[in-house]
Amino acid sequence: MQNNNSKLYKILHNPILYMLTFLRLLRNVLLYPVNIILFKKIGFLSYVSLRSSIRNHKNIKLGKKVQINPFVTLWPIKLDIGNNTQINPGTAVYGIVSIGENVMIAPNCMIAGGNHMFSQTEIPMIQQGSSEYGIIIEDDVWIGANSVITDGVTIKKGSIIAAGAVVTKNTELNSINAGVPSKIIKYRK
Repeated sequence: MQNNNSKLYKILHNPILYMLTFLRLLRNVLLYPVNIILFKKIGFLSYVSLRSSIRNHKNIKLGKKVQINPFVTLWPIKLDIGNNTQINPGTAVYGIVSIGENVMIAPNCMIAGGNHMFSQTEIPMIQQGSSEYGIIIEDDVWIGANSVITDGVTIKKGSIIAAGAVVTKNTELNSINAGVPSKIIKYRK
């Protein structure tokens, strides 16, 4: 005989959970035409919060089930995001950036795929222009809260970037990186 007081039983038999899932799905379906108008390409069931700040809509390509949460800033020159990727509040993405599939980006991260020029001292830095090498974040990556990814970096498949890390050079496959500047502290396997 089943115990009707168990937590699992209560969760599975809670109609509110099913209603919330249905409403989330309905919202994504209803907003899909609006997102198609705004973006160059957007995958089905992707969610872009209306409270996020987005420029250059036509230069953004989103895969399926991408989640752009409120208060995310996307000001790219070119941005490609793979399927099932999540970007959380407070994160900013600038420049040329490619993000793979199944990537988790925690709150308050800075992903800057560009840099200001500053070598000429007789010209103000704001007038010297910028350079963009771009950032590549491969599949199955977890970027911890308050991390910074600098221009020209590749985050390899399966990597973890610890909270607060500043990534200034490429990571290795399945590595865990921490520190300022970040370095490999161990491997996942």
